[in-house]
Amino acid sequence: MTELPWDDLRARAAHRTELGALLVADALDVVSGLPSASVDLVVTSPPYDRQGKYRDGRAYGRDWYEGFFLKLTAEVHRVLAPHGSFVLNYRSKRQGSERGVLQYELVFWLREQGFLFAEDFVWGKPSPPPGRFNRYLKDAVEYCFQFAKSQRWQFFPEQCLAPARWDAADRERRRRLPHNYERVSEPSGHGRRRVQAGPDLVRPSTLLLHEPEFAPNPTGHPCRFPVDLPAFFIKLLTTPGQVVLDPFGGTGTTAVAAEALGRRWLLTEADAGYAAVLPGRLETGR
Repeated sequence: MTELPWDDLRARAAHRTELGALLVADALDVVSGLPSASVDLVVTSPPYDRQGKYRDGRAYGRDWYEGFFLKLTAEVHRVLAPHGSFVLNYRSKRQGSERGVLQYELVFWLREQGFLFAEDFVWGKPSPPPGRFNRYLKDAVEYCFQFAKSQRWQFFPEQCLAPARWDAADRERRRRLPHNYERVSEPSGHGRRRVQAGPDLVRPSTLLLHEPEFAPNPTGHPCRFPVDLPAFFIKLLTTPGQVVLDPFGGTGTTAVAAEALGRRWLLTEADAGYAAVLPGRLETGR
């Protein structure tokens, strides 16, 4: 795997730590200048289609995705290590009486670029923002699509174990299941030995339950995700010391998660106002 030019990146950074750097710059300009196979994980959430609430006033439509975004993802494919993954948080907006389908088209477009469509995760929001919608319910889910560079993508579910949701009786029943034992030789010809305590801690599922980001939002950024969301993928798909990239860094949430987990990180963000809050967030860890 190729090393990133950290000295150069830190020299250009608007903010830096021992583990990472934030560049206020165009994402495509930065990523296209990175060495091939130099990044272990990309986690990002680009502007949603027709999102007009960003300060630049742009409506990020289909043409932006077919143009700039696909140029960027081609570079993402190049800079990923063979074991690397690209996690894309995205949810199409509604178009009149129909839900947009760009979120699904992106899957096919990225597969055409050479990505493997490894998994689709659903981010469920237990308390979605309130609102009234004509013939619609509150939007309580978003997608996190995992793409891989190759079939050798790395995977560390043991770093993401969560308490089992079974009640006490069900936990005890599961401890007696055959896969919790191995056969042993006894004088009688029978016997077994427990080889694990039982599923008090289990692998998580592809349903990720995280509350929306309700913390103060001094920059007015319209689409923040909670720190727990990138943290989950950083733990699932990297080990300490590996490199995490977010080309649409926003207010720095991916950096906050990576810094806390001991990963090296590189963020780009075109809006200096959004990026300016990262130092304070790194101090508080949220």
